[in-house]
Amino acid sequence: MKLSVAGKMTIITSVLLAAVFLVTTLINVKLQEEATIDIVRQNALELAETADAVLQASMKVNARDRIQSTIDDFAAHRDVKLIRIYTKGGQIAYSTDHDEIGVTLDLRQDRCLICHRESPPPPNLPPEERARVVEAAGEQTLAVSHVLLNRPTCSTTECHTTEGPNALLGVMDIDLDLEAFHQARERNMAGMGLAGLVGVVLGVIVIYLTGREIVYRRVAHLTAQTRKLAAGDLTVRIDDESADEIGALDRAFNTLALDLKDARSELLEWGRTLEQRVAAKTDELVRAQDQMVQVEKMASLGKLAAVVAHEINNPLASVVTYAKILLRRIDKPEMSEECRKNLGYLESISSEATRCGEIVAQLLTFAHRGSGEITATDLNDVVEKSLFLVNHQFELNAVETVMNLDPAVPPALVDRNKIQQLLMALFINAAQAMREGGRLEVTTRPATAGAEIIVADNGPGMVADVARHAFEPFYTTKEEGGGVGLGLSVVYGIVKGHGGRIDLDTAPGQGCRFTIWLPLKPHAAKEEEEVR
Repeated sequence: MKLSVAGKMTIITSVLLAAVFLVTTLINVKLQEEATIDIVRQNALELAETADAVLQASMKVNARDRIQSTIDDFAAHRDVKLIRIYTKGGQIAYSTDHDEIGVTLDLRQDRCLICHRESPPPPNLPPEERARVVEAAGEQTLAVSHVLLNRPTCSTTECHTTEGPNALLGVMDIDLDLEAFHQARERNMAGMGLAGLVGVVLGVIVIYLTGREIVYRRVAHLTAQTRKLAAGDLTVRIDDESADEIGALDRAFNTLALDLKDARSELLEWGRTLEQRVAAKTDELVRAQDQMVQVEKMASLGKLAAVVAHEINNPLASVVTYAKILLRRIDKPEMSEECRKNLGYLESISSEATRCGEIVAQLLTFAHRGSGEITATDLNDVVEKSLFLVNHQFELNAVETVMNLDPAVPPALVDRNKIQQLLMALFINAAQAMREGGRLEVTTRPATAGAEIIVADNGPGMVADVARHAFEPFYTTKEEGGGVGLGLSVVYGIVKGHGGRIDLDTAPGQGCRFTIWLPLKPHAAKEEEEVR
């Protein structure tokens, strides 16, 4: 059986109160019994004194019948069971029990030993010994022993002239019935027991109601709010400003609920952004995979380009040389129509062969992956000189050039010529894209473990599909004969050869923005990737 806090407190309190009232009642009964016995004893002693005083008149004239009649009258009192007077020798002279008159008592009886346990007997006894409770046949009796002394008025009479004043003449015993006392005690105990029971019941009721209001109700409310919190309602709060332990527990509950609400908000926010983070990481992995494929593709194409360029370079050089020789031979002021036609054919052969030679040169550049001379290079100086070399093309196309070069950019250990080559390739692409005018902005700035070069134009830009293939070799958006699509692939190869990174940010009508990160020293690339 499951008990509530109020039930447990009620049971414990009931037991404690019952025990306290029981002990208190027993102590009070005992104290009252002793006090009542003292009063009864005192009254009994006074009764003996009164009987002694009443008997004096009869004793002075030695009226034995009157003495017997007087003690019989005293014995008629409901509480007096027996009155006897016996001489100092122990012989019963008078008694309400007429059958025992003349009998001599044995001094070894209990009622005689209170005086005769010593020799000579003590002249005086304390009240508790002169009036004592004795038990016989299961009944209790208050036995009072009162000594009868030879008073001065008695010693002049004919009876006790031989006795000195205050000499012991005899003893009067009075036995009082304690039945009325026991009945009163039982009534008192019953009343006190009833009062104790009522007190216990009232105490339990008060404590139960108080505990229910102060403890159980508040604990029940806390339990209900805790169940709501466990069910997911994080808005529950307990309004309790009390300074006791339950108030402290309520405040701790409010703090816990607030912390749980904050934690859930963080988890929900993290869950909402998790998909975005996964998508971003997936895009990074796809880009990294594309870059790996690009590197492998470029490595394979580089080997092929080197073989092809080497095989066709010499024949092309021969074609161009012989074409120029023939042009000199037939280029005369006077020539036939047929010679003029042949001259045009030779010029076309020379021009196309020259263009093929330029393509072969680009193939050789693309195929050459070996590093040149690595030196500490001022990237700002390389940007300025590269822009100077192609500035005439920007002027022809009415393109404004702006340089934002940060002097805090530290020198980088790179191949200066290759960095210049990649910058010129980007500048030429930008000039060709902005034939109707525009703006080119070149920025340098320090970056983590390296430096960044940003080349941005406001040309036509690229669509996403074109931008995705921008760094692939032989991929071009120029008109036929305008290029072979090796410019950006060469740029990509140079950046990767230095352990750097290049990012393209573009959209139709918003131009192109190339961000190049180059490490300051060869091993810094790996460190920067770990930081990312």
